This record gives sequence, C-alpha cells and structure tokens, in this order.
Amino acid sequence: AALAPLPRSAKVTRVRLPACPAELIGTAGSSARRAILYLHGGAFLTCGLNTHRSLAAQLSRSADAEVLNVGYRMLPDHGLSAALSDAADGVRWLLRRGYRWSDIVVAGDSAGGYLALQTAAELLRQGHPPTAGVAAISPLTTLNPRDKSPGRKDRCAMFTARAMTSFMRYVAAHGEKNPSGHPIASPVDADLRQMPPVTIHVSSDEFLRHDAELMYERLTDAGAQCDLHMWDGQIHDFPLAAAILPEGRRAIRYIGDFIKNVTPASQQDVAASEDPTAL
Repeated sequence: AALAPLPRSAKVTRVRLPACPAELIGTAGSSARRAILYLHGGAFLTCGLNTHRSLAAQLSRSADAEVLNVGYRMLPDHGLSAALSDAADGVRWLLRRGYRWSDIVVAGDSAGGYLALQTAAELLRQGHPPTAGVAAISPLTTLNPRDKSPGRKDRCAMFTARAMTSFMRYVAAHGEKNPSGHPIASPVDADLRQMPPVTIHVSSDEFLRHDAELMYERLTDAGAQCDLHMWDGQIHDFPLAAAILPEGRRAIRYIGDFIKNVTPASQQDVAASEDPTAL
C-alpha cells in the first residue's frame, strides 16, 4: 500500500490527534474553503493511513479540498466507541483549523463508511450543527445480523457472505469495550431526521449492497437527502483500486462533485451561532 501512487501535487503533513495519528493531505491549489474528514476501511481491524493515502489524495484533488486522514484506534485493543471518539477529535481539529461545520464532509469506505455515518448522526444527537454532508463507499450500515440479506446471490470476490458472518461474530464479541454493556449502535437505527446530504457508492454484486440500500431507505424515510449509486460488476470498495480501475476514478469524481456541491464557496449565509470551538 505504501507504493500506491499519489498525485504529483499531493502534500502530506503529519497530525497528532489526542489518541491517534492522522495526516492532512492537500494537492496543489486545493481550496481552503472545504475539508474532508476521512475514515479508512478495514473491518475495524486493519488498514490505516498508508493504505488509504492514495484514495484520500485523489479525493483531495477531485473535491478541491483538504483531507484529514484519521488513523483511528481499532479492534481488538479498542472498541468502536474509541474509533468514533477519534473521528470526533478529527472534526474538532478541523474546526480549530478554521473550518465551519458547513465546510466539512465526513467520508469513509466499508467499516469507515459505518464510522462516517455514525459520526455524523452522533454529533447531531449531541446537539451540534450538521456537517455539510457524508460520503460513504461500500458502507457497513448495520451490525444487526437480522438486517442482512443472506438469501441474495453473493458474487463479490472480496467480501463474501462467509466472511461477513465471521466478521459479525467478531464485532459482537470484541466491538464494544464500554463497561455499560449497551449494544453497539448502527447508523440505520439512528435518528436521521436532521442528517446532512449523503452520497453512497456501492457495487450491485457485493454483500454490503443490502446495507447501502437499507441506509438509503432509512434516510429517505426520515426526510433526508441521499443519493445511492449502484455500480455493476465491481467488487467491494472498488474506488480503492482507482489507480488501475476507470470505474474507481469515475466514482471518485462523482464524490468530488458531491462534496463541492454541498460546500459552496460562499459561506456568508452560515448562521452566526456556529461556534467552531463548541465541540
């Protein structure tokens, strides 16, 4: 992954959040008007800054934005609440940098898509303003096995139904280390009425297609805006292979357009009550 190509104009700066490393990624001429908080995939167990640096840099160029790539804490040493706390720390860091809530899009792929959606919903639950939007690639959206769709034909070569079953058992056993014993929350079960615009990209052939469709249904039922992009013949998390996959590059362009659309250049209409230090 360290050999994955970066855009020639990419600049990577190390950042230290309170409990985890991160890096700020920009490309030549990238705007100081919008930012992306990026949360990598990897089943909450693996991957990190290096595996997703190339994707984050391509998003920076496509969206004309700075990207804070967060190396959040992972299983088995830390529960999912720790990862969500690290994501909130990333938002806090961007606010201190001078961005407003309406300048920030939370994004992620696979398990990082779960974290992106859950982070946006949790911040709203805590009474904060909505972020500008959420972008999710092949997101995990429910940790409830009953919400899955095992009867559907599964052709994805990367993340099979058998792998999903093992993963769900592992997360149930190790995913939450909170002594309160509360069940792990899922984005599909959150209060979604005030959610910002969401875009979801998923393969029509992957097992997490049902997660994406369920998230779309719950968002639209709650009155939130959601665009669901279904890609035929792709594998799970296909934009990770954008260096060699035209469809991956096209999906990144679509996500970049979405981010620019939800973070307009002029922010003069932002409410004066938005306090960047309130998080």
